[in-house]
Amino acid sequence: MITKKEKNKKFKITKIFKKASLKFLLIFIAGLFTVPAIAYFAKEIKIGHLAFSFTKNRLSQNEAAQKSQDFIGQTILDGQDVKISDVKDEGNILSFKIEVPDQGTFTSYITKDGRFIFPSGYDLPKIQAEQEKQAQPSPATAIPQSDQPTALLFIMSFCPYGNQAEEGIAPAVSLLKENITVEPHYVIYSDYASGYPDYCLDKENKYCSMHGVSEVNQDVRELCVYKYQPEKYWQFIQQINKDCTAENVDTCWTKSAKTTGVNTNKISQCQKAEAYSLLAKEVDLNKKYNVQGSPDLLINETQYQGGRNPEDYKNALCSAFSSKPEECTTVLGETTNNASGSCN
Repeated sequence: MITKKEKNKKFKITKIFKKASLKFLLIFIAGLFTVPAIAYFAKEIKIGHLAFSFTKNRLSQNEAAQKSQDFIGQTILDGQDVKISDVKDEGNILSFKIEVPDQGTFTSYITKDGRFIFPSGYDLPKIQAEQEKQAQPSPATAIPQSDQPTALLFIMSFCPYGNQAEEGIAPAVSLLKENITVEPHYVIYSDYASGYPDYCLDKENKYCSMHGVSEVNQDVRELCVYKYQPEKYWQFIQQINKDCTAENVDTCWTKSAKTTGVNTNKISQCQKAEAYSLLAKEVDLNKKYNVQGSPDLLINETQYQGGRNPEDYKNALCSAFSSKPEECTTVLGETTNNASGSCN
């Protein structure tokens, strides 16, 4: 049985060694630029013809290890045995490994005069290099060519990144409508958040969406428009983006429908009678293509990873043809770098 005292020890260890002691690190960094610190780290400073020499007691690696072991084991961990190893000279400080029984091994630091001990630290150049690496866009997978390319766009009706994709791809869809069909599909989750009735359409929580049940309702309406009035689909969703929000779309959508010539009675009937069957097909497609978020564009079953401007989408769709149609020579604007951001 773990005693209260042992629990307190573990709490101290976790607090000290598993969370970086940024405060102490900043104090140390600031201290590097003080006059005493300059005197400590410089053996000799010359000003004109004058030279000043400084001497300061420095710990050997063995002394540093012993001092760290005594202080951490006796003072911080109430007499618990700890093991210090792998003492290294890191330039202005010494690093060492500290092993605490049943807790693990941690890297800590001590100044060379033994005045400051740091539970942990940040390797700034290493962190910066990792951040720069992560910022680099992933290399795009080449889209295979075919005589009759296919394209599936998975979105959520109120994902801002999905809406960005809708606005970007619509001009390309219009330009290439005689050559390729971009099928709209929807990202459907199960057992999402608090479930029915806030996020899911059904009590079994099979048909849910990130931005609430009203988004599921709108996904269904948009699927109905694409099924019964496909020529109106892209105009309709762009008008929805202008007119409505996830909060008011259940009443607002009829305004957008009338503006774009969508038959509201037909769409309402479809929503009432076909919602579950339409959503079941979307779930199957989500699983088939391992769709995780919005937007996700698959061209010839290959994930598109480029920008979201009309020219970006046009170029991507045209690249999928074995023989490009004449419309591909039309310029829809400038291209962009890889887009970032998704709802998942």
